[in-house]
Formats: sequence, structure tokens, C-alpha cells
Amino acid sequence: MRFFKFLCVGILVWMNSAALAQEAKLTEALPNIYCMVDTTGNGANATFITTKEGVIVIDTRGNNSEAGEVLKAIRKVTDQPVVYVVNSHFHNENISGNGVFKSARTIIAQKRALAMTVLEAAREKRKVTPANLAFDKKLELKLGKYHLKLIHPGPAHTDGDLYIYVPKWRIIFTGGMVYNGIIPFLGDSNIESWIDALREMEDLDAEVIVPGHGSVGGKPLVTQMKHYLMELKRFVNDALDDQKNLPETIEIVKAKLKMKYSGWKHFDRVDENVVRAYVEYSAKRGT
Repeated sequence: MRFFKFLCVGILVWMNSAALAQEAKLTEALPNIYCMVDTTGNGANATFITTKEGVIVIDTRGNNSEAGEVLKAIRKVTDQPVVYVVNSHFHNENISGNGVFKSARTIIAQKRALAMTVLEAAREKRKVTPANLAFDKKLELKLGKYHLKLIHPGPAHTDGDLYIYVPKWRIIFTGGMVYNGIIPFLGDSNIESWIDALREMEDLDAEVIVPGHGSVGGKPLVTQMKHYLMELKRFVNDALDDQKNLPETIEIVKAKLKMKYSGWKHFDRVDENVVRAYVEYSAKRGT
């Protein structure tokens, strides 16, 4: 009987691992640049860049199992070591696989993201492998023929966001600042500054956009994300102009956003998004 229980547990673990593997699809965004795209809309993407001098990993997904799938994908392409790991921000689905890559020379994050990583891990009493290099505004990395510009635009999706621009290859890795076809999580955001950051991103000479959530696409993904936030802002401010309370605002704004965004995954997040916008723009008015 004990052997039977052990066997059943083993089968369940195997099935769960297989399911995790099926939740992400490997896409080659450009030669030597691969994105492990989360297909559920629940988790975050991970990206890796292979060079003759080593590998750069951007975000490590939500747990060791998911990170292990990223490492397996890397090993199918190259046997070069992982040299750099970059965390785009502190959310669990982006950094919880760091431990799988702890042999990397350097794990990098924006300094506010590093602080939040440590703080959140302490609050939740969980182990974490934090960055060992933090920067404030900008940092440049060079590995092989790739020259990456890491940019912190100020508060956006979180206080500690970074995105990565590779001018030669005209590609941007947006981290959590861009969702493709998915209603974004705004729980740690500054909507006004996020809109400004996306405008900044739009001005860069890039053709390929690797979002933090959803499929790889072109420059319109940045504009699409900006438009969602701008419309959320406008509809909430219109409700505030009409002196609507929060429940009324949620009902009004949700109906307006549904006309354009009902096909996006996680439309259920809209209520929380409206609350976040209501709080932010009420505070700006001093109400």
C-alpha cells in the first residue's frame, strides 16, 4: 500500500511537471534571442540570449520548476554558462526561479526592486535568491556581440522596473511594463508615470517587443499598453468629475473598457485596476 501511494504521488508530480512545461512556449524572437512565453496569462515570460561568451537570462519565472524548463531550453541551444541574470522587477513570477541560476556570475536588479525582493521574502517567510548587483537609473552590459542598455524609467508597473534596449538589434525587453492581450496587474503601479515611461519607450528605435506577459510582437504593443492605461485614466477622471463614488466608478468604467478590451485575458482584473486609478487620481485632486 505504501508503495502504491508513493507511485501515485510520483505520477502526480510527473503530471504536474508536464503541465508546467506545456504552459510555456519557446519562441525565437531574433537569432540567438529566445523567449519562453507563458501561454496561460497567469505567469511571466523569461528570455535568454546566447553568445559565444555565455548566456544572459532575463527573468526566471515563478518557481524552480518553471526556471528548470528555461534552463533545459538553454541547454538545447548552447552549453555556454549563464553569465548574467536580469530581474525586470520584484514580482514573484519574475524572480522566484533565481535559485536555479545562482551559479551565474551576476544577478542584476534595479535597487528598489532588490529592496522589495528582500522585504517581500521576509514578510512571506520564503527563501529567495536576490540580485547581487543593483543600479539606480541606467546600466550597460556587454557580452559577445550584444550590448544591452538597462533603463529604469522611474515608477511604472512597480517602483523598481527596468526595461532593456538593444539598439543594434532594435529590440526591447519590457518586463512588466507591457502585457500583450492581457489586462495588467496594477497593484504596485503608478499609472501616470507608467504612461510617461511607455511614451519614452515608444520613442526608441525598435521593431521587436518582448513583453513581460504574452506573445512577442512589434512596436504597436507598447502603444496598445499605453492606450489601455490612458483610457483607464480618462474614464476614471471623468467619473471623478461627475462626483461618482467608487462603486459607481467601477461599474461605469468597466462597461466602457469592456467595449474594447473584453477579449483580453484576465478581464476580471479591471475592477482592481479601476480601484487603483480611483485612489491615484483622487489623491492628485486632494480628495
